[in-house]
Amino acid sequence: MRSKLEQEYLNYHYTDEDRQTLTQYKVLVDAMGGLFGETCEIVLHSFEDLNASVIHIHNGALTGRCIGSPVTDKALQILHEHEKSAIDHSDVYFTKNKNNHTMRSTSTIIKNSKGRPIGMLCINLDISVPLDKLLTSLMPHDVMPKASHDAENFAIDVDDLIVSQTLKVREQIFADSSISLRQKIKEIVTILNIQGIFKLREAVIKVAETLDVSRDVVYMHLRQLKKQEHDD
Repeated sequence: MRSKLEQEYLNYHYTDEDRQTLTQYKVLVDAMGGLFGETCEIVLHSFEDLNASVIHIHNGALTGRCIGSPVTDKALQILHEHEKSAIDHSDVYFTKNKNNHTMRSTSTIIKNSKGRPIGMLCINLDISVPLDKLLTSLMPHDVMPKASHDAENFAIDVDDLIVSQTLKVREQIFADSSISLRQKIKEIVTILNIQGIFKLREAVIKVAETLDVSRDVVYMHLRQLKKQEHDD
């Protein structure tokens, strides 16, 4: 016999907008899965069909689930608590999978534009795995491109971001003896342009000051890059 909550969701007809909203979370599942690795399961539920609520999943091997698996009792409990408290996310909780591994979990309600719950994003981290395996899964692999290992620039403001990134690129280019002195500024501007730095306000001014060149020089290289892109 279905609960009142389950019956209510059976009676609601999903719109194309509802489905599109949930679909947009699939890329988040994949991105988080890539970040946390094989020790973490990330599940996207749709409440449109509670008998087959899983519409996207990363590392379902942790619980034996796949796309088309049904909603869990815990998910229904969180949904029920949301109906009473309007809190969109659960506290961290602990569960066990079929292999008796302890998982540290959290779940977040997904709503449509009218504020109605239409799905849920659940994260289950297997904390029973040996620490060395967990750390290994989070470390970069040798087969990954070197660029993936570069440190992200956590600047305190936009000016700091522009200056620090310009100095970083400048150091790389000036250390490359294969690039002539005459071409170095052009190469720096080219790389900064690829990185999107010039989309930031007053970036040309800050880059010019940091490189100790005139703004006209930076603008000249940017015009040349734009012309090359147009010709290509």
